Amino acid sequence: MRKSYKLLFFVALISLFAFSAFSQSLEAGSVAPDFSLLLQENGKAGDKTVNLSSYKGKVLFLHFWATWCPPCKKELPHMEALARKLAEQGDNAKMKFLAVCISDSQKALTSFMQNNGYTFPSALDEPGKVAMAYGIQGVPTSILISPEGRILKIQVGMMSQKQLEKFVADYQ
Repeated sequence: MRKSYKLLFFVALISLFAFSAFSQSLEAGSVAPDFSLLLQENGKAGDKTVNLSSYKGKVLFLHFWATWCPPCKKELPHMEALARKLAEQGDNAKMKFLAVCISDSQKALTSFMQNNGYTFPSALDEPGKVAMAYGIQGVPTSILISPEGRILKIQVGMMSQKQLEKFVADYQ
């Protein structure tokens, strides 16, 4: 029994190093990796698939988070307010918002969204493929992508309302 715990620990450690070694290092000016995610509707899996080209011509605010993450929970009300503001602008909005929930299950995401009354556009990256493509090593992480598909800004860690406003100020 003790050997299985050591083996499990060893496998987890190797996976962590492999993830770090193979994750892409993105920076401002880099081409944003394409993705394909199933958009959530009312906190449940919908049937509309979105990818990077779905947002062509608009700045995309791509926000990686998780339901179990305390800093994510603290900043999500700010993200909800931003997403609502952008939704009110409709097609005239220069920016679109997509929250990508990672390392979670559909059940956890649905419950979390409904219990907190969140309506922001979201998608579940359960296998972590999109997070890995973007080199996400911690949540929350926010990325602004230009209308042409290039990385504009990256913010790792929680943002206050004021920090969020400054982060998006030039792109709204």
